[in-house]
Amino acid sequence: MRRQSSFLYFALTVLAVMPFSGPAAALESPSPATPTTWRDLDSPAYLAGGEGAIYYTRKLKNGSRAHIVIFELKPPRWQLKPAVSTPTAPTSEVAAAQKASAAVNGGFFNLSDGDSTSYVVVDGKQLTEPKNNKALTGNPKLAPYLEAIYNRSELRVLEGEGGKRTFQIAAHNDPLPAGTKLRHSLQGGPLLLPVLKDRQEAFVRLDPDGSGKEIDSIGCNKPAARTAFGITSDGFGMLVCVAGNGQDPESSGITLPALAELLKSLGASEAINFDGGASSTMYVRLKGGEAESADARSTGKSVCGKTPETRVKSALLLAPEAER
Repeated sequence: MRRQSSFLYFALTVLAVMPFSGPAAALESPSPATPTTWRDLDSPAYLAGGEGAIYYTRKLKNGSRAHIVIFELKPPRWQLKPAVSTPTAPTSEVAAAQKASAAVNGGFFNLSDGDSTSYVVVDGKQLTEPKNNKALTGNPKLAPYLEAIYNRSELRVLEGEGGKRTFQIAAHNDPLPAGTKLRHSLQGGPLLLPVLKDRQEAFVRLDPDGSGKEIDSIGCNKPAARTAFGITSDGFGMLVCVAGNGQDPESSGITLPALAELLKSLGASEAINFDGGASSTMYVRLKGGEAESADARSTGKSVCGKTPETRVKSALLLAPEAER
């Protein structure tokens, strides 16, 4: 494992000094026909706390910026784990308190009271129950769609024989793979890859009043700040946050179809959307200078997000295994 880590670090260092042309256009206007992945990106910055995790940032054509953290899933150097706050807290504060090297906001919740509309499991314990959320159960317009809402996609960290971890993006009601148990999970949605499921997961739905009016609850087809997670077929995970200056959720960011294409262009074969708009936040703690001091956690920063930072119900944390 150590030799693999050294090779990755060397390969990424070589990429940093190679001439860069072509892939930037793909990130400005993602297209499935463009042959590029995260390996074609330049100017990597390495996360503090371990090897095999890299941060990139790229400007998109509409002026928004994509923030990308890539890390190895298979070697046990990094742990991906959700966190839940009561009632809510800024993503950066949660990340710093838990010594994370990177973090993004997580599932959906009520802004009014912080109640979660997404399932979250941490260390095998379910910490949120959307079926107790009165904003869901008490809304007659949502009644025909509640089962689809409860069954939205989630990111799972599974534990198999010998404590071996695997990662899966699946619908909430999908059975676990044989021989595994659920260690952590964070529900969001809709599924982005391999296919976008905005209608199947009731983010886009018909108004049940019979008018035929279509309701797009998170503006799937409008540019907005977005947060997502992707998995590549060759064993890497990616945290992605896209937003414009000031993170105006109504006029900057990216549509969900374009977000799916962006993740695909970076090499993801599976991907899930998380809460977006004003909630979208990414925190990173980088190597170099003060970031490697004894109090390294205090030198992390939010590279994507509103100021002041939005308080959220859940977050997805990436931390060195030794610190978890």
